Amino acid sequence: MEVFKMITINVNDIFDKMIGNENEIIIKRENKADDLILITAKKYNEILDELKRLRYWQEIDKRIENVKAGKGEFHELIEVDDI
Repeated sequence: MEVFKMITINVNDIFDKMIGNENEIIIKRENKADDLILITAKKYNEILDELKRLRYWQEIDKRIENVKAGKGEFHELIEVDDI
C-alpha cells in the first residue's frame, strides 16, 4: 500500500491573505518545475501590461536594426487637400 502525505490547507485563508497584498504566494512541490505561484488579478494584469510594453519596444528595436542594415523603406509624408 502506498502512503501519501496530505496537508489540509484552508484555501479561503490563503485567499484572505492575498487580499490587499502585493506579494505572491509560492506553493512548493517536490519537483521545483511543478511549483505554483498565486498572484492577485491586479498583479497579473500589471505583468501582462509590462509584457505588452516590452514587446512594443522590442519591435521598435527590431525595426531600427532593419533600417541600420539597409532593409528599411522611407516614405515622405504629404498633406492631402480637403476635397
